[in-house]
Amino acid sequence: MSTDELKRENAELKAANSKLQSQVKLMETIFDSLSEGVVAANLKGEFLIVNPIVQELAGIGPAEGDGRPEEWNEIYGTFYPDGITQYPSTELPLTKAMRGEITNDIKLVLRNPNRPEGVFVNVSGRPLFDETGTLIGGVIAIRDVSEIEKVTKQLETTVNELQRQNVLMDTVFNSISDGVIVANEKGEFLFFNAIAQDIIGVGSTEGTPGEWSETYGTFYPDKVTPMPSMELPLSQALRGETTNEVEIFIRNQKRLDGVFISVNGSPLYDKAGSLIGGVVTFRDITEMKMITRQLKTTIEELQTQNALMDAIFNSIGAGIIVADKDGKYVMFNDTTKRMAGRNPEGISTQYAPVTFGLYQPGSKSLFPPGELPLAQALQGKCPDNVEMLIQNQQLPYGTDISISARPIYDENGVINGAVSVIHDISELKAKERQLKTLNDELKNQSKFMESIFNSIKDGIIVTNGSCQITFFNRGAHHLARSNMPIEDLDRWQDLYEYFHLDGITPFAVEELPLAQAIQGKSTDDVELFVRSPKIPDGIYLSVTGRPLHSPDETQKGGVIVFHDITDRIKSEEALAQAFVQGRLEIVDTILHNIGNAINSVTIGIETVYNLLADELLVSRLSALAAALKQHEDNLGDYITNDPQGQKVLPFLLTLSEDFKVADEKLRKTVGRIRNRTRHIVDIIRTQNSYNDTTGTSKDINVAAAISDAIKILQDSIDKRHIQIEVNCENAPEEIRIQESQFHQMLVNLTKNAIEAIDELATLGELNETAHIRFHVYIDGDFLCLDIIDNGIGIDPEDIDKVFSAGFTTKKQGNGLGLHSSANFVISSGGQIRAFSEGKGKGTTLCIKLQNAVNSAK
Repeated sequence: MSTDELKRENAELKAANSKLQSQVKLMETIFDSLSEGVVAANLKGEFLIVNPIVQELAGIGPAEGDGRPEEWNEIYGTFYPDGITQYPSTELPLTKAMRGEITNDIKLVLRNPNRPEGVFVNVSGRPLFDETGTLIGGVIAIRDVSEIEKVTKQLETTVNELQRQNVLMDTVFNSISDGVIVANEKGEFLFFNAIAQDIIGVGSTEGTPGEWSETYGTFYPDKVTPMPSMELPLSQALRGETTNEVEIFIRNQKRLDGVFISVNGSPLYDKAGSLIGGVVTFRDITEMKMITRQLKTTIEELQTQNALMDAIFNSIGAGIIVADKDGKYVMFNDTTKRMAGRNPEGISTQYAPVTFGLYQPGSKSLFPPGELPLAQALQGKCPDNVEMLIQNQQLPYGTDISISARPIYDENGVINGAVSVIHDISELKAKERQLKTLNDELKNQSKFMESIFNSIKDGIIVTNGSCQITFFNRGAHHLARSNMPIEDLDRWQDLYEYFHLDGITPFAVEELPLAQAIQGKSTDDVELFVRSPKIPDGIYLSVTGRPLHSPDETQKGGVIVFHDITDRIKSEEALAQAFVQGRLEIVDTILHNIGNAINSVTIGIETVYNLLADELLVSRLSALAAALKQHEDNLGDYITNDPQGQKVLPFLLTLSEDFKVADEKLRKTVGRIRNRTRHIVDIIRTQNSYNDTTGTSKDINVAAAISDAIKILQDSIDKRHIQIEVNCENAPEEIRIQESQFHQMLVNLTKNAIEAIDELATLGELNETAHIRFHVYIDGDFLCLDIIDNGIGIDPEDIDKVFSAGFTTKKQGNGLGLHSSANFVISSGGQIRAFSEGKGKGTTLCIKLQNAVNSAK
C-alpha cells in the first residue's frame, strides 16, 4: 500500500474515531439527562453504564456493588413492595437480564442507610447481546414511582369512596326489582308493581292512606302490635320523610301465615323542588329472617367453637407453624412465639435458620434451610422428630427442640402448604445428659462399692430369685474357706452342715437367712454353727438377711451379711465360768471397805484409851485437892493471903480449860468410832439385801441402787475427795432386773472408776477435781447407764480386751471385776462398751440393758 493510501486510511480512521467519541459523549449526555436510571452490567456483574439518577435513587454509588451480584440486595437494600420482605439478588431484574430474561415494570422498594425512608421504583430489564447474538450482559431502566405510589394510594381512597357510593346507589336501583309502590301527594297509587302485590297479597286499592294499615294488615315485627297507617314508610314519604330498612309484618286474608318485609321510603320532588308524592321499595325478608336467625345461631356457635379452637391452639404445649406453598409462615400459636423468642410472622423457611438461630445438634453450624422439616414437607416428605438447637438474643442459653412436619394438600391433591409441630425437648435432653452422667457415676460407684465390699471382713452373698449367686465378696470366700464359682449355691448346701449354737441340733436349710431372704423375709443376727471338711472344728456365724426386689417387682433375690462370732461365743462361755469368780471380787471389795472401817474404829478406840490414860490432868487435880485439904480450916485466908493459896483460883481455871479440851477430843473420837461402826453395819445390811441368789428379777429403784453401791465404797470415795453425780431424770423410777447381780455390777464398775482415778493421782497427773458421773436414760428399747470418770483411761490397743477374763493393767488386779460385769450385761440381752481417748483421758463405760426397760414400770 502506498504512502498516500496509508495517509488517507489513517485520516479516515481518525475521522471515524472522532465520530465515535462524539457519539459516546452524546450517549453519555443523553444517559445523564434521562429522568430514569440506567444501569448496564457485563456477565461478571461489572457495571458498564450507571447514570447519575441511579445513585440519586439508590443513595449508593456503583462502586459498592460492582462485580458482586449475589450481594446487590444487601448492598442496595431491595425489598418487595411490602417494604419488609427482602428481594433476593437472584430475582432482581438486572440479574435476570444477565441470564437473558426480560422483565417489565417490576415494582421494588429501595431502602438502605442512605435512603432510610425507602424509594418505590419500577424496574424493567433487558439482556445485552453483541453483534453475533451472544449474551454479554444486561441493562435495566429504573423509574422513581414514589410520587405515583402516593397518587395511586390517594386514587385508591377516592375510588373506594366512590365505590361505597355506587354500592349505595346499587342498593337503591336493585330495590326496584323488589316490590315498588308510588303514590302522589294525595295518597293515590300511581305505580304498584306485580311483585309488590305478590309479596303482600293485596294489590292497589282506592282507600285513603288512613286505611292502609287495616287494608294490608301491617304490624310491628313482634307480629302482634298493629303498625298505624301514619307510621308506614309510604305515609312518611308523603310527608317528605325518608325511611330505610323498616321491618313490617304483613298478615291479611291473602297472607294468613304472614310475611316480613323490609321497606325503604323516599319523597318525590319535581324540578322546582316541590313535594309531589312518595315511593317505597320493599322485599320479602321472611326467609332471610329465618336464615338470619339460623345464621346468627350458627355464627354464635362458630364464634364459640373458634374461640375454643383458638384457646386450644394457643394452649397446646407444642409449637405449631403453618406455612403457605412458598414457605412463608402464615399461622402459628403462642407456644411457637415463646419457643422462637420472637414473632415468626412474615418469615419464610429460607431465612428461618438465620432469623431464629437454628443450629444442628452439637454443632455451631446453622441448619440448612432446604433440610428444615417444613421445607421437606413442602416437597411432599414427612420428616419426624428432627432435632435442632434454637439460640438467639432472646434465648441466649439455647433450647433443644424436636420438629415433625407434614404437607397440606388442597382438594386437587396439590401441596399448597405445610404444618410443623415443635416440641421443647430441653428437659429431655438434660435428663439424657443427667442419665449418662448418672450412669457413669453408677458404674464408678459400682466399682467403688465392689472394692469396698471386697475390703469388708464380713462375708456378703447376693442371689437372684433362682437361687443363683450373683455376688460373692472376698470376706465370704475367706469365711467359707472356699474359692468355688459364685453361682454354685447348691454345692454350698452339700458341703456345709448347719447347726444351732449347741453344735448338735441341725438347722433346717429352708430356715437359713438366705433362703428366708429369697422368700421375701428379713432376718437379723441369726446365730448358727457351721461345719465342713475344710472347717472340721466348725465356726459360729451371725447372719443377717434381706430380700431384694427390683423397682418393677419383676426380679427378686436375697442378700446376706455374715461374720465370724466364734471368739465372742467362746468368750461368753468363759464369762459364764468366771461369773462366780466375779462375785468373789465384790466380797473382797466389801471386806476391804469393812476392814478400812474397822481400822478407823481401832484407831479411835486407841485414841480414847490414850485420852483416858493421860494422868497429868488427874495428878494436877489431885495435887490441888491435897493442898486445899491441908488448909481446909483456914481455906479463905489461905486463898486470900497465902502466896501459894493465891495461885489456887488461876490454877483451877487453867485446869478447867484443860479438862474441857480433853473432853472435846474424847467426844469427837467417840463420835468417829460410832460413825465407823454404823458404816460397818450399813455395809453389811446393804450387802445382805442384795444376797438373793435365786436369779429372780424384781422391781427396784434405779437411783437407790446406785446410792447403795456408792455407800459400800464411800470411804474410798471420801479418801480421794471424789465428786459423785447421779442423773436419772430421763430414766424410769423403777426397773425390773436381777437385783443382786445389778448391785454387784454397780459396785465393781464404781470400784474400777475409783482405782482409775487413784492411779492417775499417783502419777501426779490428776489436774482437776476427781469425779464419777452416773447417767441413766432410755434409748429405744434399752435402759442405758453411762459411768464416766476422769481417771487413767485406756490405751486404744487395750480397748477391746478390758472385759476379757483375767485381763488387767493394775499391778495387783485380777481382771474379774469388769469381766463379771460384762457377763451379767450380756447374759441379760444387753451390751457393754468402753470408750476412752487414751491414757490420762478418762473412761466412759456404756451399759445397755434390754430386759430392764422392756419390763420397766
